[in-house]
Amino acid sequence: MYWMELAVQAICIVLEISVLACLARWGVWRLVPVFSAYLGFILLRTVVGSIALSSPRFYFDFYWISAPLEAVLTVWAVLESFWLVFASFRLLRWFRFVLPLAVAGALAYSAWRGYHHHFVLVEMTPAAAAVVSAMLMSDYAILSVSVLYFLLTRMLHLAGRVYEDRFILGFGAASLAAAFGGSLRGTFGEGFALVSREAQPIGYLIALLLWLSAVVHPVIYPTSDRSAGTSFPQGSLADLKFQLRNLRSFVRKGAR
Repeated sequence: MYWMELAVQAICIVLEISVLACLARWGVWRLVPVFSAYLGFILLRTVVGSIALSSPRFYFDFYWISAPLEAVLTVWAVLESFWLVFASFRLLRWFRFVLPLAVAGALAYSAWRGYHHHFVLVEMTPAAAAVVSAMLMSDYAILSVSVLYFLLTRMLHLAGRVYEDRFILGFGAASLAAAFGGSLRGTFGEGFALVSREAQPIGYLIALLLWLSAVVHPVIYPTSDRSAGTSFPQGSLADLKFQLRNLRSFVRKGAR
């Protein structure tokens, strides 16, 4: 099904360019610079990777250099949207570090396991196994952050964040599809080759459609909500107290 792979890749390139154009047109890239850089990097990686197919040695080097950068940018972009919504929680020193350290710790441990145990693929070098293992773990880390994000927004009654909601939903959908494809491949081998091979591209295609639906029209946020860096500490403190009250109320209802 080589034609299907080419079709999905071509559609993804068109959607990536469309999302970047909308981000630039409405100035949303200033709100999410890491997400914008991520999309630009993915577009560049796809184009260069397609051209590099004629040179196996260059493609090999390019892939192993760019793949870890993609994983880092993906996690960073998800955390960027997360903190845009929960910026007031940065006033809690312990919460400010828990999420980034948990994600970084999971990726580091997975890379260490891959390097020392080579459990991903036996024929891989230790360094390659570490990279692949960390990339696999990044899908689960992103999925976990996405679930946490929507649980918190539900518990704290936060709504109307069109950009952040759909950005994180897209990342979550792409990561879920990638994890599903990897699980199928690991469980059944080549038994469901088409599904396991195309799950990740299709998931990313769905993510791009979600992102495009978010940025195709401008969304006007209140000035105090557009950037955590421009809000006053008093406003952030009041927002934090309000969110913590909602969280306490939710926990009490669940305990009854």
